[in-house]
Amino acid sequence: MTYVLGLTGGIASGKSTVSFFLKNQGAVIIDGDVVAREVVKKNSLGLKQIIEKFGEEFITNTGELNRRRLGDLVFNDKDSLKKLTSITGPLIHKRVRKLIEDEKNRKSRLIVLDIPLLFEGNYQQYCDDVMCVCVPEKIQIKRLMKRDHFSEQQARNRILSQMESVKRCALADILIDNSKQVEETLNQVLKWLEIMDLG
Repeated sequence: MTYVLGLTGGIASGKSTVSFFLKNQGAVIIDGDVVAREVVKKNSLGLKQIIEKFGEEFITNTGELNRRRLGDLVFNDKDSLKKLTSITGPLIHKRVRKLIEDEKNRKSRLIVLDIPLLFEGNYQQYCDDVMCVCVPEKIQIKRLMKRDHFSEQQARNRILSQMESVKRCALADILIDNSKQVEETLNQVLKWLEIMDLG
């Protein structure tokens, strides 16, 4: 029987660290960011729809999506973010459903659906349980500034564009505290795998 775990957490919460660890433990990872890039790649239906709604100025000279430029727009304008989500959302859902189906047919034991906006996008409907990686906002801002070279305001805008951490954690079934050392974080995940007999 295949167990589908939803994995989520705010931007710069350490979700990728947990995802990488689960992969090393034998889980099949369906990465929402990878799928999101796939559906708007060069010459895709998603990219054509983005050009129609937002214009050619968000396309690079090589015909690809200028992610940084579009990101700066949508993370500062809720209507634009809604418009973008109305394009990418259905395409990502369709692809995720297909990937889960394929892995179930392969009799994979543990599938991890690694999606930052898991609850916002209603992807929990495909999961048996949802694990949320939690971290205080102060640490989140610091990590985001360091990782992506954002100003404090840019980091705050990215965080504010997502669901509040408290709400996300309240909706999840399993909470992983990532405010201390990485070893402590991974120990919590390991314990969960042992309890679920998925290790």
